[in-house]
Amino acid sequence: MKMKQLMLFVAAATMLFAACSKDEDTTTATAAGDNQMVYNGKTYQGESMANVNDNNAMLECYSETDGIQFMISCHIQNPSNYTYDLTQEDPDHSLHFHILVEGPSVQSQDDMFDLQYQNAPHLWYFLNGDNVSGSSAFTTGTAVATLDDNNITLTVNGTLVNGKPLSFRIVAPRDNGNQR
Repeated sequence: MKMKQLMLFVAAATMLFAACSKDEDTTTATAAGDNQMVYNGKTYQGESMANVNDNNAMLECYSETDGIQFMISCHIQNPSNYTYDLTQEDPDHSLHFHILVEGPSVQSQDDMFDLQYQNAPHLWYFLNGDNVSGSSAFTTGTAVATLDDNNITLTVNGTLVNGKPLSFRIVAPRDNGNQR
C-alpha cells in the first residue's frame, strides 16, 4: 500500500512541477523600439525617412554598420490611422513592405533575411527565396499605422510562416524624403 501511495505522490509531484515550469514561447515577437527591427532574436537599428501625402506614404529605415546592411521600405496607400491584420487581404487599405538583411558580416543563412509582403490587391509574399501568391507570410500579426502632424509611425508585430518572430517600428518625420 505504501508503495502505491509513494508512486501516486511521485506522479502528482511530477505533474505539478511540469505544470508550473516556465514555458518558452519563441514565437512571440519582441517589441521593437523606434527605427528598429527585431527578427529571430536579433535587433537591427536604423535611420528613418518618410514622404507622406494624401494618397501615399513611403517610409524607409536603413543602416549599414559592421558589414551588415539592414533596410525596410514600406508603402501605405491612402495613409491613415489604421490597424492591419497581416494574415488577411485588405484591398481598401493597401500595405506593402520589403525587408532586407545582408552583407559580408552576416554570419549564417539564419541571419540573412529577405521578406516582401503585400496585402492588396491580393495576398502575396516572397520570403528567403519562396514566392507565394494567395497566402500571407504571417501566421499571426498586426501592423498599426499612426499619423499625426509631425510623424508617421508603422509598427509591425507577428510570427512568420517560418515560425520566427518579427517586429519592427518606423517613426519618421513627415515629408523629409530628401534626407537620410
